[in-house]
Amino acid sequence: MGIMKIALIELLRRPGRNALIILAIIIAVALLTSLSIVSDSANKTILEVITRTGHTLTVRPSNVSGNDEGNAMSGTVSSSDVVLGQYIPDSVMPQITKIYDEAIKAGWEKKGGLVSRPGIGDISIEPPTWAPRLYQKADVDGINIIVAGVDFYKEYFVRFWWNLSSGTWPEDASMLRKAGEDEAVLGGTFASVKGLTTGDSVTVNNKKFNVVGVLEETNSPDDYMVFIPLGTAQRLFKKEGLISLLSVRAMCPKCPVGEAMVELNKKVTGITSVSQLNIAEVQFEFFNMLYKFLLAIVAATLAVGFFSIFNTVTGALYSRVKEIGLLKSVGASRFQLLRMFLYQHLIIGMLGGSAGFLLGVGMAYVLNSLLDIGAVIRVSEQFFWIALSLGIVCSLVAIFYPAYKLSRIKITETFRTQWEV
Repeated sequence: MGIMKIALIELLRRPGRNALIILAIIIAVALLTSLSIVSDSANKTILEVITRTGHTLTVRPSNVSGNDEGNAMSGTVSSSDVVLGQYIPDSVMPQITKIYDEAIKAGWEKKGGLVSRPGIGDISIEPPTWAPRLYQKADVDGINIIVAGVDFYKEYFVRFWWNLSSGTWPEDASMLRKAGEDEAVLGGTFASVKGLTTGDSVTVNNKKFNVVGVLEETNSPDDYMVFIPLGTAQRLFKKEGLISLLSVRAMCPKCPVGEAMVELNKKVTGITSVSQLNIAEVQFEFFNMLYKFLLAIVAATLAVGFFSIFNTVTGALYSRVKEIGLLKSVGASRFQLLRMFLYQHLIIGMLGGSAGFLLGVGMAYVLNSLLDIGAVIRVSEQFFWIALSLGIVCSLVAIFYPAYKLSRIKITETFRTQWEV
């Protein structure tokens, strides 16, 4: 009879004790797997935000109490920077752009990135792209949703992650065709729910708009909006000269937008500027600190779990001393006994690692929800192999010393009534 077959028979003979060992491995593997998945997913989500938003700045009205939609800089702010009932007047725009440009230049000079030479004069910086928006809740084909008035050409550059699933931009990159007053682009989710596509039409506050494009879903509030030309929106909603949000994309790599954010918040009253890059970097640092803290807890748990596995395995083996003596008496060699024990715990490690991986995936979703991390959980193949390897290593390391010691035992010694590890 082969060593592997004997190992399988021995495993089936002691299901209770082996189940305890497997359970200990499952818990250890699941804890590490769940933390690894959440950490990896959170880091990828944050890096996607950094890559997607880049060096952008958002300027919005300050969140002042009140809900008078007719007044500038008063009202409420909904989630995700969708500003409702608050407005920035056009008269503030020159001040905002001037302070921004001065702050960017000063930031570069502080970094040593702008160095003038004699006779050259002022060093120019490629001007940023400013994209204003006006948000308004409106009736769209019987549904009360947010309609955004935008400058499509500027949005095309600022929100460079936008893609159309169908149609064309109302104002293409060649600037040959200006957006018509009755043209609209739909968010991907809204279009899907309503069953709309390019060539259809929507009615916003009794005004008909032709759908010229549908956005791909971006997992953002844009998915649920209808976009129409800014001027049309201002006239339709009687908000001439007002905007709800101003996004700016710096057109230079590694632009010091953080400097501009600080200066705008300091010098312009009634507005709040936010650097998306800075927010993502803060989130990244915070989660790394949280990850290290949780990793320390998991490491301590794993250490306790490993010694529990070791004690359980050692106790199980030393309860089989007489059986080992009988096997030796019928000709089993030390190497064959060692192989039998290792095969048994190789199987135990594989079972524990696989089950621990499955439990760890479920725990990752729970951990992501409980800690409100907001990551998009991604489970790749590498996590399975890591979990499987961890289960096997835990099981084999725990068994190796007692198995090695018992494989060297003499037949006469197996009749002793007490044993020391």
